[in-house]
Amino acid sequence: MKIFDRVFGRLSKSTPEPETEQLNSHTSLFSQVNRYASLIGLQDQRQLIEIISSDFNDSFQSMIVGVDLYQQQLIIDELSPKIQNPEALIGRKLTIRHQKDRQMINISVDVIAWSEDTHCLHLSLPEDTSYGPRRRDYRMELLSNAPVNAVITPVYGSPWHSTLTNISLGGMRIIVSGDLRPELEKHKPLKKCSLVLPSNHFPADPPINCSGRVKSFRFIGRPYRRTEISIEFDTISESDQLALQQFIEQTSIAA
Repeated sequence: MKIFDRVFGRLSKSTPEPETEQLNSHTSLFSQVNRYASLIGLQDQRQLIEIISSDFNDSFQSMIVGVDLYQQQLIIDELSPKIQNPEALIGRKLTIRHQKDRQMINISVDVIAWSEDTHCLHLSLPEDTSYGPRRRDYRMELLSNAPVNAVITPVYGSPWHSTLTNISLGGMRIIVSGDLRPELEKHKPLKKCSLVLPSNHFPADPPINCSGRVKSFRFIGRPYRRTEISIEFDTISESDQLALQQFIEQTSIAA
């Protein structure tokens, strides 16, 4: 109710309109407030949101400082850590994410303007702002007695020979022997991921090739030193995606 009281309280102080027009205006505004309630809630609660840009490897943090329903703009505070020339983002797309429990907002917006006075970015209001499942694709756990191997090639450095712990159509989690933390950072691009799926065919099916990005990682020291890395697939051909889907479906049925 706090959200509606604030918005409709401002509206009631505006210039009086004919009763029919005012009713239509209230109805339209009510639907918009309902649509953007999640963003208005993040603004009221001063929640940190994650900002991702394809121009940067690292993600940023910010806060929503305004949801302008009249100009159809979303206003966020300057990015943290700060970037040079934020006005260069005008015309670019940003991804905004916020996670609550196991639900996530994941929206794409256009940068409209940068305010030098307020140090705020003005963005387009997205169509859909609802929370959805954090994982879009079914994640299949892989058995240790039937390992799936992968060779991951970063942009720089030697390839990582790894074993998969789980996989989905959107990504996978791998284990690499040793401590790879010095070589890792969130959103680090991986130019090639080559997966060798188990096959009963002879000759064996060709490996699945794609590119990806590091989503998260952790080092585990016992019982042996290893690094677990979560990878999000970036580019993958339709044929390789179909082969991966068939592997997941067949393995799930067999399990």
